[in-house]
Amino acid sequence: MAGAAADSSRMGITLQDYDQVIALSQANINETLRRHFSKLGEIDPLASFKAKVPLSSISAQVLAPTVELVDKKGADGALYLIRLGEGTYSTWVPGANDEPVVVKVPTNGWELAFAVDFAFEPAKKIPDDIKRQVPLPGGYSVHQLMINFGDFTRILQIDPKRSKFPIADSSKDKAKVDPASMEAALELFSNTYLKQVKEKGDCNVLGFAIQVDQAPKDRDATFLPLASKVQIVGYRPDGKAESFRQDHPYNAFCFTEMTNAEPRRPMPSTEITYSGNWFYESIGGTMAISRRLIWDSFMVKEIKNAHVKAVELSNDFFAKIFSDQFRGKSWYIDDSKPSFSEMCGRYMGHKGWSNLAYTATYQNGIPKHLNNSDGLIHYWFCPRSTVHTLAMPEYRKGGIQIEQDVELTWEMGGEFFASKSINVYLKNSLKLTLATTVSFNAVSSNGSLHATSKTQITRKDFGKSDPQIGGLGNNLPASWTKQLIKWGEEHNESYRKAENTLADGVDTIGGVFANVADNLKYVLNNQNKFIFPGNGTFDMKDPIFSDKGDLLVGLTYRR
Repeated sequence: MAGAAADSSRMGITLQDYDQVIALSQANINETLRRHFSKLGEIDPLASFKAKVPLSSISAQVLAPTVELVDKKGADGALYLIRLGEGTYSTWVPGANDEPVVVKVPTNGWELAFAVDFAFEPAKKIPDDIKRQVPLPGGYSVHQLMINFGDFTRILQIDPKRSKFPIADSSKDKAKVDPASMEAALELFSNTYLKQVKEKGDCNVLGFAIQVDQAPKDRDATFLPLASKVQIVGYRPDGKAESFRQDHPYNAFCFTEMTNAEPRRPMPSTEITYSGNWFYESIGGTMAISRRLIWDSFMVKEIKNAHVKAVELSNDFFAKIFSDQFRGKSWYIDDSKPSFSEMCGRYMGHKGWSNLAYTATYQNGIPKHLNNSDGLIHYWFCPRSTVHTLAMPEYRKGGIQIEQDVELTWEMGGEFFASKSINVYLKNSLKLTLATTVSFNAVSSNGSLHATSKTQITRKDFGKSDPQIGGLGNNLPASWTKQLIKWGEEHNESYRKAENTLADGVDTIGGVFANVADNLKYVLNNQNKFIFPGNGTFDMKDPIFSDKGDLLVGLTYRR
């Protein structure tokens, strides 16, 4: 494989309205077939190629079969190659004086190619490792992906362009061997062999897909596959159909899926086409999770939780400042606590595709009053809170950046000494910025993905005003002025009291993002419960966001 995980060609991949795609290289498919074949014993009928017809016979070692993917519009499929090792093809030909003689042709290096396609069918036998992965017995159906040879009601035809069964120049009476008769005999031999492959049932299984019949109610219900199909995407670097090559290592075998993400959508009727290279370096597999799933469905919900916590933080801050004057009150920045959806504010949508912005402005426009027997007739305050949350992925990297701006202002004042002409007024502000990074990467020990988060304060600006005194003006006694100033300064100092509340609130928001990271990790690692390409489990590595906002994860098979 060439290129890197963030190579421009790979970053240009589009999912074309599919929710999720798992792409495997031709080499990975052939590794699956090799693994099946390696389990056969020496005396297994599939380990040798033996057959007879009138005038011809063959006895040869069989090597692991291979496939070559074929990407044709409306006719995706593959060539299945029976590969022969040491052995002999024998046939009778006319010799001297038309006496029949036997010509023996070595079979080493022969390849017999047949056109096949792929089909999902209910699994007859589910491997134990897959049974252990299924989270809800009875809630899923398991289908196996098969190489489909057909029903053998007709003789499968050898593909003459791709097959190789040369007669060595050293073979006696080579010129008397009829190629057409030889091909017909090999087709009969091959059909007998392929029937055995089909009857055995597990040597032509390319993987398993689990589909949802009854969704669980826990977080296993994220990104559940409702429908799957297989498609071939040929490597076409210039976008032209004629540039496709059957033997190219970048040809992709794709499981395409639609999931339970709302709004649910049917399987697209159009085939997925080449948009970029699915593979890189030595990695011959990619799981692509669409932006619709990973961002619009999952991250939007998670960011809402963190945004609401920031709104609650602003209220807790005010509660600490004013609790001495308004005991028993729990919500300060509005008349009553808004609903969750109201606190989310207005969804600003995407700028490009990646920005999530929630802006909520709460202003209590009605001064809160309190009578006080110590000369204070009225005390009032008017708090205002604006919370803005912006989240975006790190393009071509495995991470998400979230920035939250919390802007608070509060005005407060009082009328004193039984005279409404004497008052004091203060206006303070706090600007707070929280920065969070959610990072995920591969853990080599078990092939899963790990996610972490870090939240910190990057700005904290406190704007303090001096008390403004009005009413009697210059006629205000000095002792009164001193007392009013002291009152204002005490309220400014209440900000200091609230700093611990602020720190606790930041820790709470950090905990929310830690939960976001944990949920993201779970969702990504949970995906291998539903697709088992290659009849086995795979390790995940190099998670990065593409230029289109889809999450691409490299796949390598666990040996």
